[in-house]
Amino acid sequence: MARTLNATAHAVRRDEILDVAERLIRTRGYDGVSVQDVQNELGCSRGAIYHYFRSKEAILEAVIERMTTAIAPVLAPIAADPTMRAVDKLRAVFATAGAWKAQRSDLLLALIRSWLAPGNDLVRFRANTAGMAAMTPMLEAIVAQGAAEGDFTTDSPADTASVLIALLTGSADALRVMVLDALDGRITLDQVERRMAAYDQAVERILGLKPGSFTFIDRSGLQTWFS
Repeated sequence: MARTLNATAHAVRRDEILDVAERLIRTRGYDGVSVQDVQNELGCSRGAIYHYFRSKEAILEAVIERMTTAIAPVLAPIAADPTMRAVDKLRAVFATAGAWKAQRSDLLLALIRSWLAPGNDLVRFRANTAGMAAMTPMLEAIVAQGAAEGDFTTDSPADTASVLIALLTGSADALRVMVLDALDGRITLDQVERRMAAYDQAVERILGLKPGSFTFIDRSGLQTWFS
């Protein structure tokens, strides 16, 4: 019992650190926050922070990974809905994921420059891997259902789901770069829409859907990031 209590206390304390770090990042930006700031907010020693996170970069990784994996339980009820056709589930999953991220746009925008910095390549890779692991079984089930219903064209739902996940991850990375380009005045919303439309077309071709029947993120969603 003591070991269980200790593990629970450890998880709670870890989340407290991440809650404070996330709040500070939202208001100050990642570069404006130090480990000392987190320590001051919590009223703890530096050693207490480093017991959980070896560096500021490790805190960043944990904040992103927690946010990335937290979306799966939000999407799971859609994927499991027995009343929905697979094609409708696919649209709903992407629409819900887009809305979920838009609600956290202040945090994501505060992280964008640091997130894309070359020094955080490993952090991005780990976060993407965690997100892919959470989403792949869900998409595989949707693709298998769509194939059985005759709406999707695929010989292997598992392989198709893996390709879709790679496409989703790539589109998310591209969107982050375009957000940064927009902030620096290097790209317009019309250019962003054309780029994202290419991802829509790719999904349609992979699944054998009618042209114009799938949208990763609509204009109103894009305006959340590019207005």
